[in-house]
Amino acid sequence: MRTAERLRGKETVRVTVSGSGAEAFFSACAASGIRIRDAEAEGNRLQFSVFRKDMPAIRRLRLKYRVRLRLSAGRTGIILDRSPLSVAAVLLFLLVPLACSGLIWSVGVEGGKPERQERISDYLEKSGIRPFIPIGSVPDEARIRNDLMVADPGLSWVRVSREGGRLTVHPIEAPETGEKGEGDLQPAHLAASKRAVITRFELTKGVRNVLPNTTVEKGDIVASGIITQREDSHVTGAEGKVYGDYYVETRFEMPAVIRYSAPGETAYQLAIGGKSANADVWREIPMPSFISPFLTLSESRSGMAREIRLTEENGEPIILSVLKEKMLSTLDPDATVKDEKVLRVHYDNDKVKGTILFLINENIAVRKHISQGD
Repeated sequence: MRTAERLRGKETVRVTVSGSGAEAFFSACAASGIRIRDAEAEGNRLQFSVFRKDMPAIRRLRLKYRVRLRLSAGRTGIILDRSPLSVAAVLLFLLVPLACSGLIWSVGVEGGKPERQERISDYLEKSGIRPFIPIGSVPDEARIRNDLMVADPGLSWVRVSREGGRLTVHPIEAPETGEKGEGDLQPAHLAASKRAVITRFELTKGVRNVLPNTTVEKGDIVASGIITQREDSHVTGAEGKVYGDYYVETRFEMPAVIRYSAPGETAYQLAIGGKSANADVWREIPMPSFISPFLTLSESRSGMAREIRLTEENGEPIILSVLKEKMLSTLDPDATVKDEKVLRVHYDNDKVKGTILFLINENIAVRKHISQGD
């Protein structure tokens, strides 16, 4: 009578079986079609959970195998209801947030003047970048940047960021160049700022003074600001860029062991209710406004600490890539490193030392005043 009162209103029953026939009893329960969940073995005792409707069959088998049973209320949710309605509800509960996470829910522009923001918004709209489009249909960042910078010369850079379903364009305006002040400057030639081999000209004024593939010394006139027509000469000034190749030799010293952090696996966590309390959460993924009060989708990333020792077998590619990026950071944005070569490198237990030769291509032209004798 006490057992019946303890189990009243419970859908599942926790059964503890003991006796010499416990294992045979358990096998018979499974063979008879009784749904068993959360089975555990402890010494000569077995524990498992069943539905209450299966208790008559359990009692019949108990008499057959002469085992002792102890019954208690089952744990909540230990056995899932597999009815079509419940399965459909669970699938809807899981698939709707996942489907929504694959869409762009908002598109915005942050930074820049209001009129520029409006022009960028119009471009995004005409390009089909609007809310409720699949994330996979959004053009890559380089394409968006190039199109915007070609359409608006007043931009020096464009950064595109996406956080979950929010896409944001950050325009960076070019600084004021003071064109009015430059117009007051006296006309000048363009001279070489260093010894180099001329590769190409991008002139807006003036005439070429040397041919491409010509070696020039520092101070040589590469573009003249004086145009001669027959016997007449006109001082117009030279403006633009003149690109040339030159070598830079640099010495380096770095640790023999490089330590860095590499991203590990990415995991997603779906929580019911408010914000997730998990300390490992990297970012919260925005959810639709009608779902966010009930569900929170978060992303966590595990970082892995790694290290690599520079040796004669693997050191050269790593050294070149690191020093090349460092060299580019010291040059103009339009400069390029055309080639690099290790001249000397020495490895020891703690340090790696050596010399690298870089072939640089950049604008070498500087203004040079036109003297009265020209």
